[in-house]
Amino acid sequence: MKKIPYCAILLTLSSSPLLAEDKVDFEKQIYPLIKTSCVTCHRPAYDETKDGQTRTKKPKAGIIFSTKEGILTAKGEDEKLVLVPGDADKSRMLQVTLLPIDDDMHFPPKDKAPQWTKIDQELFAKWIKSGADFGSWTADPAPNEGLEWDGKEKP
Repeated sequence: MKKIPYCAILLTLSSSPLLAEDKVDFEKQIYPLIKTSCVTCHRPAYDETKDGQTRTKKPKAGIIFSTKEGILTAKGEDEKLVLVPGDADKSRMLQVTLLPIDDDMHFPPKDKAPQWTKIDQELFAKWIKSGADFGSWTADPAPNEGLEWDGKEKP
């Protein structure tokens, strides 16, 4: 039996795709978080009919999270961008999810949309730190669809 040098084993393992840093896919991993927890309130204006009356509902704070441009240009009350590619600590879009749920600045608001889990927050932070790459995604073609929530939190 031929012996394989130890350094050859280490080199093989270090180049293994299982150990390689996986790139976060915005469209498949990040946008679903944003859509289920943010887009309900932060989508383009739309007409809503309730009790026979139609009214136009506008995005909260004028922020739209269903387009790349909307996410990249959204600003908070302090006029600072809510997403800072490369800097998770300065990205308010992540930081508000980390606040205690009873904090007035925590988002999404309790009982309005599903809360992000620790794993969701870590994935979002990883995406931001790696440069917040949107890939070829530019917009949700149906921002008003798939927003129903059963009120149950993820385990």
